[in-house]
Amino acid sequence: MTLVERVRTYALRHDLLPPGSGVVVLVSGGADSMCLMHVLAEIHDGPLHVLSVDHGLRAAAAGESHAVVAEAHRLGLPAHVEALGLAPGAAAMERARDARLAVAERVRAEEGLDLIATGHTLTDHVETILFRAARGTGRTGALGIAPRRDRLVRPLLDVSRAEVRAWCDERGVTFVDDPTNADPRAARARVRHGLVPALEAIHPGAQANVARLAELLADEAEVVGAVVLAATVRVRRNEGLDVGLLALEPLAVRRLLVRTLMADAGLPGDALSSEVVTAVLARAARGTGVLDVPGGLVAVDGGVLSAERSGVLIAPILPLSLAVPGSVRLPAMEVIARPGVASVDDQGGAWVRPRGALTVRGVRPGDRIALAGGGHQAVGRLLQGAGVPARRRASVPVVVDASGVVWVAGHRPSADVAARSGEDAVHLSAVPA
Repeated sequence: MTLVERVRTYALRHDLLPPGSGVVVLVSGGADSMCLMHVLAEIHDGPLHVLSVDHGLRAAAAGESHAVVAEAHRLGLPAHVEALGLAPGAAAMERARDARLAVAERVRAEEGLDLIATGHTLTDHVETILFRAARGTGRTGALGIAPRRDRLVRPLLDVSRAEVRAWCDERGVTFVDDPTNADPRAARARVRHGLVPALEAIHPGAQANVARLAELLADEAEVVGAVVLAATVRVRRNEGLDVGLLALEPLAVRRLLVRTLMADAGLPGDALSSEVVTAVLARAARGTGVLDVPGGLVAVDGGVLSAERSGVLIAPILPLSLAVPGSVRLPAMEVIARPGVASVDDQGGAWVRPRGALTVRGVRPGDRIALAGGGHQAVGRLLQGAGVPARRRASVPVVVDASGVVWVAGHRPSADVAARSGEDAVHLSAVPA
């Protein structure tokens, strides 16, 4: 099977290039992206627009972009060039990647296209898996590069970099080599020029075998995902994990639960390594404390393990009047009040008979609610029991009237103002903003 046929088959298997779809093809001028441009021009029946981005990090890049445009025009494809003028320095490659994809998304939207295609190859896929394995990763990281992520597609993932270069040579397709890809100061370059050749020296099918391992893990993901989902239902408590229930799960499931918790909180890949996950589990076993992790923190408070990104602002809620009917919009939610006849509410809202004008604010020391069986409970103790970390309790909205707390949003009304079914009352609810 030829390279073009393999790319066509791979794209069909993963539904990467639906018939008639419009595609922005990112082309740097290197062998991988030049091959991608030529192959898509041959196999795809939808609109193709070529985009070449000059990041401003190399003087030669401007000329390379113009060469890309000339080749695109020779193929009859519209082409765009974007000059970014990025500053060299720390994380230059990561900043360049993010800026490049942002430009591609803008061009896609402006031109009314559907997808963005990049020239990642099987070799890039294998390098990613090996790099993550060396750094320490779980099964999700070992999946490598996905064929598709939202609008981003990678049609060349079934062919190696060497095969791409050979194809370009055979077809007379001119390409350039970016010298930064060979810089030994970069960890990815050391994997590319040291580790991958060493594995190929051990076994000529090393790249295909590593990729096959990732494919098998992906096939098993559905089964593993069902196990994690069932365990999450058992262990989840508010926005975190109940550490007592977490300890009852098998170790492998505990690792998966913690990694999922941190990924859902938006923590970066470095925070999901096996080393960090092990440290988080150790913190959970201690039952208290805060642990800094790459890009954020995890904390155990009130028996609940939670995670959050750096820079998340947890600010107290300033008092705001709540009309009936009416609503108050907060950063994370909207609190709504409407009049009606009380009935059963099983969605987290409450029917109440307030004793005056209503105000929404954050929890304060001394706030208490009446209990149905008599007596009162501190709102802070209520939230602790619900698994809300101490540092987050000031950001939980409460609705108050002249006599005190009427409702702790999403939790419980004060028993002395709770309406009986059939009474004229006010319904309080909170929805995500």
